[in-house]
Amino acid sequence: MSIIGKNSQVPESETPGFGQFIWFGYQIPIPERVRLIRLAGFETALHWWDNSFAQTDGYTREQQVDIIRGGGLFIENAHLRFESINDIWLDSVKGQELLDVYLSDIDRLAVHEIPVAVFHLSKGLEPPPVTGKGMERIFKLIERAEKRGVKIAVENVTNNQTLETVLDGVDSPMLGLCYDSGHDYAFSETPYSILDKYADRLFAVHLHDNMGESDDHLAPGEGKIDWKTVRDKIINSAYNGSFTLESDRQVSTAQSPLEYLRFHYNKALENLL
Repeated sequence: MSIIGKNSQVPESETPGFGQFIWFGYQIPIPERVRLIRLAGFETALHWWDNSFAQTDGYTREQQVDIIRGGGLFIENAHLRFESINDIWLDSVKGQELLDVYLSDIDRLAVHEIPVAVFHLSKGLEPPPVTGKGMERIFKLIERAEKRGVKIAVENVTNNQTLETVLDGVDSPMLGLCYDSGHDYAFSETPYSILDKYADRLFAVHLHDNMGESDDHLAPGEGKIDWKTVRDKIINSAYNGSFTLESDRQVSTAQSPLEYLRFHYNKALENLL
């Protein structure tokens, strides 16, 4: 494993580093957020590719890229918006408009040299069925990704039928899996098996814990996930990035942001190395 990349100030390493979702629950300015993430020991970042936080943070997503990198963090992947994702499968104007948004997102990620786009293929327990129109759009998105050199990592969510249909039906080196440990453990009947099935196509990881009943976004070791199994399967896969945490909901007023981040970093060290 390595976490090297030309858009990073992080030195080359032959061991897995640790990453943190840029949003971890505290309403503090993003320059300070980035400074604390790096100070806590994290080396990489998961970026949110939307302007949802522009009003809160005062920076666009593109400006945040410069802030994140300027703070010494390597951006391994960026998570695309997903609120209306089910429209992608519908033969509708909204579905076409959504495709246009995602095509533009891929173009912008390429400009900013962000190597992986994380993408939800569906939302909810009963999403729309896979349709011909939807697959046509997915192929267009993958064609754009191949042209721009940006990988698409589709994330396991509450219902993985759509994900498996797409991954099994599309043969492209630019299409792979983003493994979300919390979604897997809370919603899958066979936790960890998806890591085996797509081990050679693992492009990104979002790691957090839960009790197996809901998507709690706990730090590794605070729930019931078997982290040795998760760690070993990731290490033995094709993935060559860092262990990226997406634990972000257990904010305590008794903890400063730096204390919170250091706690999560130490839990990652304890459970993933």
